[in-house]
This record gives sequence, C-alpha cells and structure tokens, in this order.
Amino acid sequence: MRLTFSPALGEQTALKVAPIASGRPTAQSVLFKATFEDRESLLEARAKGVRVEVWSNVPVAGRPSGEWGAFIFGPLRCETVPERTLNFSTEDATEEPEDDQERPLYVHVRAPFHEHIDGRFQFTYRLVYPSGEIKWLGEFGRNGELIIERGLPGVDLREGWSISDDGTYRTHAFPGERVLGHLTDPNAWTCWSWKSPGPPSFTRATEPSEGLAMVLSPRPYAREVNVLRPLVFVASDSASLRITDRGKIVLYSSSPFARVSFSVLEHARELLDGVAALSGGQVAVFDDATAILTCRAVDAESPLHLVVLPMADNLDGRSVFPLRLSALPEPVSRWDSVVLSTPDLRIVTSVMRATSEQDSVVSVGAAGGHLVAAPAQEVVVDTRTVRVAFLTGHRESKLKAERSSLEALPTPPPSPPPPSAPSRLAAETLPESRTDALSETIPLSRSRSPVERDGATRPRRSRSSALIPHNSPHLIRRYLHMILDIVFWFWSVFARTISVRLIGESNTRRISGFLGFALLKTAPPAVPKVADTDNARTESVVSSPQTEGPAVETEEHPVVAPSVEDVAAVQNDTVRLDQPNSLVVISARIPASSPATAVIYVQGASRIEDLRVTVDHTPVSSPSVVKLSDGAVLLKVGDAKAAGLLEVTFAM
Repeated sequence: MRLTFSPALGEQTALKVAPIASGRPTAQSVLFKATFEDRESLLEARAKGVRVEVWSNVPVAGRPSGEWGAFIFGPLRCETVPERTLNFSTEDATEEPEDDQERPLYVHVRAPFHEHIDGRFQFTYRLVYPSGEIKWLGEFGRNGELIIERGLPGVDLREGWSISDDGTYRTHAFPGERVLGHLTDPNAWTCWSWKSPGPPSFTRATEPSEGLAMVLSPRPYAREVNVLRPLVFVASDSASLRITDRGKIVLYSSSPFARVSFSVLEHARELLDGVAALSGGQVAVFDDATAILTCRAVDAESPLHLVVLPMADNLDGRSVFPLRLSALPEPVSRWDSVVLSTPDLRIVTSVMRATSEQDSVVSVGAAGGHLVAAPAQEVVVDTRTVRVAFLTGHRESKLKAERSSLEALPTPPPSPPPPSAPSRLAAETLPESRTDALSETIPLSRSRSPVERDGATRPRRSRSSALIPHNSPHLIRRYLHMILDIVFWFWSVFARTISVRLIGESNTRRISGFLGFALLKTAPPAVPKVADTDNARTESVVSSPQTEGPAVETEEHPVVAPSVEDVAAVQNDTVRLDQPNSLVVISARIPASSPATAVIYVQGASRIEDLRVTVDHTPVSSPSVVKLSDGAVLLKVGDAKAAGLLEVTFAM
C-alpha cells in the first residue's frame, strides 16, 4: 500500500499568511493531501479499516500551543445544500482535477497562523489499524515543516509595497509600465475585471485581462497546500491593471501620483466600495461568507446585476449563500416578484417573492457568479396572472392588458333617401286649419300622389325662404347624419387599422364608440311609408292606439300624422368586427448601449399568438420564442434597430 503526500515529509513548506486588520481574528487554512497509488489500494484500506492521519503540532483552537495531535484524512466535506436551492453554478463548478479519478483524501486545517508569523510547525503521517497498531510513514528526524511567512497565497509581489494597519498593500506608480508581481500558478485563478461603468467581465487568469479594478478568485479544485484566498486590486485615476497570459501583474500609469491598493477580499470592504463605484453600483452584502456587488447597465434603470464573490475556502467547488431580495437596492427591493438569470440565459429561475421573510438560498461556483435580477410586473388577463420581466437593460417599462377588437356597438340605421327640400319643409310647417292642411298636403313618398287641392289656399312660401336653415332643423340633422355615416364608413374600412398601431386598441375603441354614439343621436325619426297611387292603399306607421295624432284627410286617402310619442324607437342590431381576444402590451425604452438582442421573460400566458413588435412605432421582425422548463417563455428581439421605444404585443 503506497501513498503520496502533499506537503512532502523531509521538506520545508512556506505558508504565506495575509495580513489582517488589527483586532480582527481570522483563521487561515492549510490543506494536506494523501493519494493512493491506485483505486484498488484505496478500497483495500477501507476494507481493512485503516485510517490515514496527519500527526502535527499545528496550533488549532482547543489545543494548547505546541501540543501534538492527530488529524484524520478523508473526503472533502461538501457544503450541505438545502432543498429548493436556486442553482446558478457555472461549468467551473462541475470541473474536477485529473487526480480526482484516484479519489485523494484531504485534511483541511484552519488555524490562527497570523499570530505565529515566522513560526515553524512540524508534521508527519501515519497509518492506524483497527487493532491499535500504528505505522509511522516518516523516518526519525525527517518530519515535514511549515514555515509561517507574511504574504499573499498564490502571489509573489516585488519590492516597493507598504502594508497598512487594515492589512492592505499599497504602492505608488510611475509613468509608464511597471510589473508589480506575478501569479505562481495562473491556472489556479479566475478574474473579474471592471473596465468602465456597467457589469464586469469574467475570464480565466490564463487569458489576458485588463481593467481599472480586478478581483481574483481561486478556481474550483485549485487545492494548494497554501489555500488560495480571493484578492482585490484597485488602481487610482490615470492608472490601469493588466494580467498577462503568463500571470504577470502589470500596472500602466500616465501620472506620477497614481497608486494601487491590494488586499484579500475578506478585509477589503473599502476597496470594494471603490470597485462598485466604478460601475455606478454599491456593495449590497458583505459578511463572513459572501460579498455581493450591484450595478446596472449603462443608461439603464433595470435590471440589476449582482456580482457574487465567495470569501474563501470553497474547496468543494460551490458556494451556497442566503439572498434576501428586500435588502437589495431599488427597484428590486420594492417589487413583489423578481426573475433571476445568468447573463447568457442558460439558467433562468421562476419568479421569486421578494417580500418573503425567509431568505432565498442561492448556489454559485467557487469563483463566484454573475446574476441578473429583473423586477417582474404583473397583469391579470382573463383571470390569469401574467408576469413579465425585461432581462436586458431598459428604462420606463410598462405592462397592460387590452382587448383586441371593438366592444359591441349599435349599428347606425340606414339613411332613407332624402325627399325634395321644399316638400319636406312644407310638411314640417303644416297649417293649423283643416282647409289650410288640405291646401298644403305633401306626399310622404318619393312618387307624388295626385291629390286635388281644395279651393282657396294660403299663399305658398317661396322656395328660397323654405331653405333657410333655422326653419329646417330636421334637414340639418339628416345632412349631419349623412356626413357622419360617410366618416364612420371611412373610419371602419381604412383608418381603424392604422389607429390601432399608432394610438393603441383602447383609444381606437373610444373613437369608434364616439362615432357610433353620434350616428345614433343624429338618426332621423321614423318616417311613415305611403304606397304609390297605383296601389289602392296606404301603409300607416306604427303608433300607439292611446295617442293617435291628428288626421289629415285628402279626397282619396286618410293619412295619420304621428305625434312624437308615436314614433317607434329605432331597433339597432349589435355587431362585432371580430372575435375579441386578450392582448398583452409590453413596452420599454431600450438604450443604444444595450445588447443587440432584447430579451423578455413571460410567465403565465396560456398561449402567445399574433406576436407583433415595433420600435419607435415602426414594425420590425417578429422575435423568436424560447420555451423554458417551468412553462415560461423568453421572447428574443434580435433586430439590429432594437434601440428606442420597444413595444411587444401578443394575443392570449
């Protein structure tokens, strides 16, 4: 049974300990690793109940200084993940080193090494059998030795740095380029870099990166003896930082007054405030487990970008932390529900309740995570609650529900053919006496009846005076009705469709209702119909038997002049132009700095039909629809001209 150990016996291993703020005790870590030569050896040791141990005088809590004790090797303890955890772990979280195929065993020791700078501690390894037998694996006098030094794990810094009381490294810059140090193993790091306002970029340290500020996070399974800790670099004005593909840390400055500050993440609250200010954001959370920085895209009010930075010792490849949305900046904190996603939309969660008293549990990779928190607006459509959230930068978002067709409107009555103006006017001014009535009787149909007039008659009004408007209110009403009838026809056939696109369905419906009401009010009263003289009868108008109007007799036919109460009400049918559907209208102003593709999250829509998109009221190509596993959909508007007032309408 052969094993390989790290750190090795018979050697000295430098253990760098980061300086910490005065009066703030912090335990730092060292990692021992034992690897069996093959998997069969590991299974054999387990079958026989053999324990592999570290025997050391490392100072740990609860043990007197200088006392030796045992630490048992075993698998790394993975952090317990509660149920209903929102998993946003990136692909790095599932990455494993090659030697994990052999299932190495570990001892993770946390001790206050900062109290023992320049101290030395020894260790050796042994096998303990169930019988109590102990087999020492190191020769006498060949123990391994840990030498405690002040420094930063994984980084070699050049001269010229000063260390302040809060544990921050600082150095002044000179005009031009200067190498500040280098990463001992570039493969062990990932880099968050801030170049300008807006969210940071994420790269591996083996890829060149540049910015005004950087946060270096250990990669998952970067299991060094000296456990790596997240680091924060911040350059002042007139300076920038760059990390080459070989791990060199380079400062470029155009001013002799520029400087660089550098610290471990857990002691860098003030530095993080400066980092957040570069992106126009703030530090929303800073505790023993996690730091969360918030920012927004340039010229956008929403969504909120969350950069999650685990503090340290996430050796199992993930970090689990509580997230209370009500503690985040507006607009997230004041909305009832929020949609969380990754920037690449590979992971999009269901809507979360921001007002819950319980924290939402979120899991990200050991290197941290970038989340997009978009407030979700709600609207009730046909008893269904529809939630909508813009996942890309925007301003002034609105959500409303409409009806896709006009409500039932009364059909205006058809306009009867207008009679000649003088005859109509004469009929409206019948004389009071029967003799005068006989002399001024006017036929009520388009074909004139040959009615003999009586003897003496009143002088007839001239044709010109009969056309005076104030003597013919019913004629004006009829003409106005004809004009409105033409306007309504033009509106229904041509203008309504254009109006829906320009001012919306609800405003169009109001205009149609107004025109219909005007038609109804200007419709003339019913006119009695009289048959032609060839038919030996007259059709009387419908009237109430209790209120007959005065009879006007001719030599051939008696005609009843109806009173106002006798006119039957106009019976109008109802009509719908089309079957009404529920419309959801989503609008927002997209800044020019946003990505070319605008993404909208929609949950609760039973179906999406008649999808239309306009930018500044100009139609653009329809968006693609991506269905998610929880039943929600993503609408992706990929038009290159998406900047401007974006309006998306669909029917349910």
